[in-house]
Amino acid sequence: MSVHLLKKSLLACSISTISLVASATFANDIFNTGNPFIDDASLSGKLRTVYYNVKNTEKSSKDDADLSGAWTGGLWLDLKSGYFNDILAFGTSAYGVAKFDTLNEGSGKAYQLLLDDNKGYTQVKQLWADLKYGDKDLGFDGHIKLGRQVIYNGLISSSGSRSAPTTWQGVNFEAEYFDTEIGLAWVNEISLRNTDEFKELTNFSGKKIDYVWGAEVARKFQLPNDQSIKVKYRNAFSKDFLQTHNIDVKWATPLVDDMKLNLGGKVYYTKSDGNLWNGEAWYKPAFDDNATIGSLFAELSGDDWTIEAAVTKTKAEATIANPSAGKYSAPGKYYYDYGQNTHGIWDIPTSAFAEDFYYDNELAWMLGVTLDMAKTGLPGLTLGYAYTHGSDINVKDEHGNKSSASESEHDFLVQYKFPEPLKGLKFKLKYGMYSNDEILRKAIGKEENDLRVWLDYKFVLF
Repeated sequence: MSVHLLKKSLLACSISTISLVASATFANDIFNTGNPFIDDASLSGKLRTVYYNVKNTEKSSKDDADLSGAWTGGLWLDLKSGYFNDILAFGTSAYGVAKFDTLNEGSGKAYQLLLDDNKGYTQVKQLWADLKYGDKDLGFDGHIKLGRQVIYNGLISSSGSRSAPTTWQGVNFEAEYFDTEIGLAWVNEISLRNTDEFKELTNFSGKKIDYVWGAEVARKFQLPNDQSIKVKYRNAFSKDFLQTHNIDVKWATPLVDDMKLNLGGKVYYTKSDGNLWNGEAWYKPAFDDNATIGSLFAELSGDDWTIEAAVTKTKAEATIANPSAGKYSAPGKYYYDYGQNTHGIWDIPTSAFAEDFYYDNELAWMLGVTLDMAKTGLPGLTLGYAYTHGSDINVKDEHGNKSSASESEHDFLVQYKFPEPLKGLKFKLKYGMYSNDEILRKAIGKEENDLRVWLDYKFVLF
């Protein structure tokens, strides 16, 4: 996209936003009906530009690497009513996405990281009704939302890291019952983060998955000396495809000098739920019938710093045929989504930025640090670094012999929240440098550098 056209696109977005702000301010001045359904209505949004540059340095020479990515701009608008009779509310969200540039137009569908069809769109991706019941002071407070919406419930996940968020069609119930958090969701269609279309859920052969259920329950227990322990159970059931269970436990305790320590562990177990699972996902193979991943983690934090460490073990056995002469077979992998075009929640701490470190038999560990730079005279700036290493990955050669391989990744974070008068504007950059042993690199055909940049401006019109 030319610089001239880019300036025109940004100018159009700016004019639209200024016009909306002016209209909203005028509306606030003249309307005050005394009806919460109208008076508590809100209109907010976000301006976003995203740049992705993912370079696979294995598929060709270092100077002519396989390149994927794009640069887009977007406008998000969220309109919500107040509650009618303190029971019923409505909401809708529209998204406009424009393509500024596509990296490496000749390399197939390299742009799909941000745009499915390499074109922009304008679409209403959320339209919902919200019913609420109860009173938190009396022990129960619940909401049930019906329609097209963003959902994070059980192990069902949306994604907000692209030009527009992933949205689901379905029912989402969330409640708190005497300090116990409860969630239940049912979905049957999805609009992915890189497209405006709503589609049926499918497996990797294109066969329909009728629905996905997700549920969760969590409780935080207060202990003496300001300690606490939180226990969470989550699941997801993708009909005739997969089912997954997750248990997450975290213990928190204060230390000296305003330091805090969190220790915890989590386990994911997933298994085949019917004939729609054939052991293959985006990669071949995934796992045959079931897979397990367990992780222990620690987090030590002060006023302006956090140090994290974690270790993870994966079991994802897969039937692997011997490769052709001079080749290597990719090992099995854990799979955490619930269909070809779905998203599942994945919060294993050794899952790095570019790669997930979840091969069969892999032992992975991570060490990272995050710094808030306010005390150095740079308020709003956050810097981060993490190193992840995985070993004991079994790679098979043409004779069926297995050799142990390893992989590693360096991840960098730069984030800046602007002060007044630019409050609401945030810059974020993440860069991952992934490398591996030669036998693993030949088996999976990948060694990559992953750069992603976001510039967001959040605003409230009324």
